[in-house]
Amino acid sequence: MDFEARKRDIVTHLALEESNERDKSPKGYIDVPIVELMRLINGHADYVTTSSCSGRIAVYAEGEAEDDGCKTAKGGEWLYVTHERVGLPDKSMQEQCQWCLETVFGSSKVVSSGGSVLSPHQPLIYFKFEPLVLHVEASSAEAADSLTSIALQVGYRNSGIIPSRTRHMLAIRSTLKLDLPIAYRRNNIIHLLVEPSYLLLLIHMSNAKFDQNLDRLQLLEDHVQQFLNKPPVESKQERRIRKQREGREKQLRLQALCQPFGKGV
Repeated sequence: MDFEARKRDIVTHLALEESNERDKSPKGYIDVPIVELMRLINGHADYVTTSSCSGRIAVYAEGEAEDDGCKTAKGGEWLYVTHERVGLPDKSMQEQCQWCLETVFGSSKVVSSGGSVLSPHQPLIYFKFEPLVLHVEASSAEAADSLTSIALQVGYRNSGIIPSRTRHMLAIRSTLKLDLPIAYRRNNIIHLLVEPSYLLLLIHMSNAKFDQNLDRLQLLEDHVQQFLNKPPVESKQERRIRKQREGREKQLRLQALCQPFGKGV
């Protein structure tokens, strides 16, 4: 399947349900803040988006090790995911800390680790803030380079070309990221490695990063719109042909103006 066929297939699937647009990201649908940017990109002949996430706060538990001396692990688990700022309750700090534990870990029993020594292979639970990521396929290497350059200019410094022998893929990513171990799970009990107040601090930090992430998204959208609406650069060959055509048209207009005078001589 060539680029145009893949693009038709993706755009068709995106158009099936306008109010709940689908893509290939794990959650299966497009986040509202990124919809307009994706429409801009997909509306251009040279690009099509393949997966996206406008940003998220998440808590991820690594998979349990097969045995105590083994480095390999079973599949992990997302304990908490939100694609928007966390709305903290208007309560005391102590009550907010308790609310954070209940929100993030649900009904799981949560205890302090008590400074216990962990095995180097102990699966951990991570608190994450992950900023916007957008994967795009381009019709050519030149088109992929152009869009990557725009992303880098507006601050998406982790953007780049994704190596592929058959397709021209790029990823738009920024450095607004948090990825910190906060706990581990043993016998279905969550053992905190940090104080609950530190978890609350991470949520405040992530909310601030969400604001930065959305500001940068708007900047990216503005620059992509300017770039995609910019008239194409005229090559030397195209300019020569245009000049020849304009010269012929001018000559014909002059001949038309002179014809009445010629008949009266």
